[in-house]
Amino acid sequence: MSPHFITTACLDWNDQGTPIAAAFDDVYFSNDNGLAESRYVFLQQNALPNRWRDHDRPLFVVAETGFGTGLNVLATWQAFLDYRRQHPQGNAQRLHLISVEKYPLNHADLGQALAQWPELSTLSERLLAEYPPLFSGCHRLQLDENVSLDLWLGDVNTLLPTMEAGLSGKVDAWYLDGFAPSKNPQMWTPTLFSQLARLSRASATLATFTAATLVRRGLIAAGFEIHRVKGFAKKREMLAGTLSLAKRTHYPRPWFWRRAGRLGETVIVGAGIAGASLAWALTRRGLKVTLIEQSAAPAQGASGNRQAAVYPLLNGDHDQLSQFYLPAFLHAHRHLSPVLARQKVAHDWCGVVQLAYDKSSANKISALTQGQYPLNLVTPLSVERAQQRTGLATQLPGLEYPLAGWLSPSELTHALLEEAKQTGLLQCRFDCTLHDFSAQDGRWHLNTNQGERWTDNLILANSHHLLAWSHTRDLALSAVRGQVNYQSSTPLLAPLKTVVCYGGYVTPAWQGLHCIGASYERDKLDLDYQAKEEWENYQKLRAVLPELSLKEQSAHSGRVSIRATSRDHLPMVGAVPNKEAQVRDYRTLQRHKNQTMPLAKDHEGLYVLSGLGSRGVCSAPLLAEILAAQLCDEPYPSPTLCWIA
Repeated sequence: MSPHFITTACLDWNDQGTPIAAAFDDVYFSNDNGLAESRYVFLQQNALPNRWRDHDRPLFVVAETGFGTGLNVLATWQAFLDYRRQHPQGNAQRLHLISVEKYPLNHADLGQALAQWPELSTLSERLLAEYPPLFSGCHRLQLDENVSLDLWLGDVNTLLPTMEAGLSGKVDAWYLDGFAPSKNPQMWTPTLFSQLARLSRASATLATFTAATLVRRGLIAAGFEIHRVKGFAKKREMLAGTLSLAKRTHYPRPWFWRRAGRLGETVIVGAGIAGASLAWALTRRGLKVTLIEQSAAPAQGASGNRQAAVYPLLNGDHDQLSQFYLPAFLHAHRHLSPVLARQKVAHDWCGVVQLAYDKSSANKISALTQGQYPLNLVTPLSVERAQQRTGLATQLPGLEYPLAGWLSPSELTHALLEEAKQTGLLQCRFDCTLHDFSAQDGRWHLNTNQGERWTDNLILANSHHLLAWSHTRDLALSAVRGQVNYQSSTPLLAPLKTVVCYGGYVTPAWQGLHCIGASYERDKLDLDYQAKEEWENYQKLRAVLPELSLKEQSAHSGRVSIRATSRDHLPMVGAVPNKEAQVRDYRTLQRHKNQTMPLAKDHEGLYVLSGLGSRGVCSAPLLAEILAAQLCDEPYPSPTLCWIA
């Protein structure tokens, strides 16, 4: 499967400067006034912004079937900003936009198209700054503090069913855009109409520029009340409607169903990168959070390392690992940027180079470079180019992740907690050990060394330590010991310009020290620094840089920590399964293929965020968004919801 199975739109421009999709021979917006058309067709016919003032929850969700030039997104964003200025106490406090696009515009064409609207220039600049690399799947863009956009790239009829578990019953208003049915009949299908109904909240509305009979009949059949209204400008009619009857059938894969979180207080156990990312995600949404940590300060485990290489875990097949880590990496890169700008976090997006240090790694690199990844994500390197990029006299070819680099996970953890504290909604309890917990009267009772606590939601983000409790001890997690060495810079290593990965990794110097790592010892929990592992780390480096003398190593300088990893190297996030109930419910699953299965049983209000291995900085921000979305009953930023044992 190709990661960039995306074809960008091929545009023509008419005399009015309006972009035309060459593939469909249709304009993206009206020649008369595209912005006025968006406001009339989509905002006015969905009764926006009036509905925001009296909405029944803080979040309002708008979904769109064709992103196009992003004009509808910008018009809605601008209207929401105006509404918030005029009605700061209005019920809708946050706007979540979802837009699907099969043929996205490239960055230059998008900028040219939006340049026609000077009044939207500030918003356009922000959208263009956030516009992602164009590969398939979901890209969550934080447009401002209260407005987010999930830009899904791919075919709408393929993508909407994958959103089922994370979006079902959440959409308040639909913009049915995507070229006229006569020009683009592949989009307007029974699958589309049924998914619109399935993903809609009760009384959701919709609007579309078309008045085609097949669209009207399809929407009515799906459960919408549809009426014709006057079209924009010279267009005679268009369609608008309201969901009257949601035809919700059983989930085809009910074991992927996710229960929404409970309103009230949330306790997070663990103050590493996982817990800090989640505290930041929840407090941004206005939730009250208490974080408890058995150590005296944050980032005392694996998150306390000086430097971490931050790059995606990819492969040529673009399998499930690659499908998670590519969007996770880009999400982290995009969403951490404001934090890195505001807080003191040492980092450098200097690039990460992987060297072909043996036959296996050479085959992997060859597959990756043939995997159709965009060059700004994966760049093949000859020996000469590898030397130029790294600054080292290596004799090996490889590849580079140009957007990648390193940062200090310890400083990032502190920074994320500081961001969360500034909301006034985070309380941290250090030197606080959770002895045990139990469900009582619809809440969780916690027994700690600092006394008893009660909470509505309990989230275990404390790495392998969560295996100590009966509810979670059967999760498929393993503890892995890792030791890194800190090497004083030498004439041979000082020119290093990028992170270099081989059987281990080495970072550019920061504060006079390089980080060389890391050992990988499964199911070992001791934290004593081992000379044997130090020697092994240096031997891996010398295999690709033979000139490095062992005399240059600094003895017994480094750090040991324990990481949690899963069998398939995917992280775990979500509600803790009720194993006994699931075994009972699904024991006959393979015997009766077409039987109706019950929804997956879980321990209500109990969650985990773990199994991040050595890639916590890369994965934690997206995982935190996924879990925050589940707790707050919001759209998920990913189609994949099975990262739980």
